[in-house]
Amino acid sequence: MHLHLVLCFSPVGDAFRQRLRMFPSLVNCTTIDWFSEWPSEALTSVARSFCADLELGPSQGSAAGVAAASAAGKDPQMDAVIAACVHIHTSVEHRSKLYYEELRR
Repeated sequence: MHLHLVLCFSPVGDAFRQRLRMFPSLVNCTTIDWFSEWPSEALTSVARSFCADLELGPSQGSAAGVAAASAAGKDPQMDAVIAACVHIHTSVEHRSKLYYEELRR
């Protein structure tokens, strides 16, 4: 059996440098995973699969409109949640690129 830990540190400030000096194995004995960009369709598919069992409660709108959307298998609230997941992922990718271009680290 192996123990796997995920640690997230902010590289900003002196606290990170101090931790690295105190615990050099954080750098020497770790694996850093870099992930490639995912297309929006793939992110949407993953978000839809992870959110499939979520119950968001009653939808807003007219009863006829909600019933028609449910019958068609479309849930506007779920679509909004999935779109938010995709947006969060892509905006972090974008900000990471800007951070790297600006600070080169």
